Amino acid sequence: MAGLGLGPTDFALFEMDDPELRAAALEQTLQPKLLAIGEQCVSGLSRVAGKELFAHPGKLPHRKDTAPEELLVAFSDSPKGYRGLPFLGVVVTRDHLHARVGVRGESPRRIAMQQALAHEAANLARKGKPFRKLRQFTDWNFEELPELAPAHSPAFWTELGEELAPGRPGLDVGIAFTREEARSVSLGDLLGVFRDLGPLYKVLANAAE
Repeated sequence: MAGLGLGPTDFALFEMDDPELRAAALEQTLQPKLLAIGEQCVSGLSRVAGKELFAHPGKLPHRKDTAPEELLVAFSDSPKGYRGLPFLGVVVTRDHLHARVGVRGESPRRIAMQQALAHEAANLARKGKPFRKLRQFTDWNFEELPELAPAHSPAFWTELGEELAPGRPGLDVGIAFTREEARSVSLGDLLGVFRDLGPLYKVLANAAE
């Protein structure tokens, strides 16, 4: 099965030192490619989610002193955007390709999502294999990958839910491929990872309704 079309030149864009030039290069070169990948997998992700999902490009910061460290295409159940909603995300960084589940931005629904995670913590902990490579990316430094999450522990899921409390940073977890692995990752491989992450997304999405 053919790969996603991501190669060394795509990851190399993150090595540009000038923040504005890097942002422009990502926006002009990599973002269209990532959105094309999104269009290819949106129907499959909708089946994973059990509802229609819509692809949204992540907003790139244009700051003179801060270069963007990741590029995101997010899939939510709203055609208007993904802020404050649970989303599935395909993320490219300097050294990795990620499949993520996240909630970014404030929303009245976050309290319900927090409560749902606490309620389902034991069930999620029993899932085992699907979450064995899960990592938490909240406040990640974009260098070494975070440690593998203790997803076998109900306490982990409860604490993860606490990140959804008002004023907290939100939720950002996922599974990473190295840039070398990403060259051979197929659309089917990517959808398979999202199927593993599906139970978490559904807990959040059903609570948010």
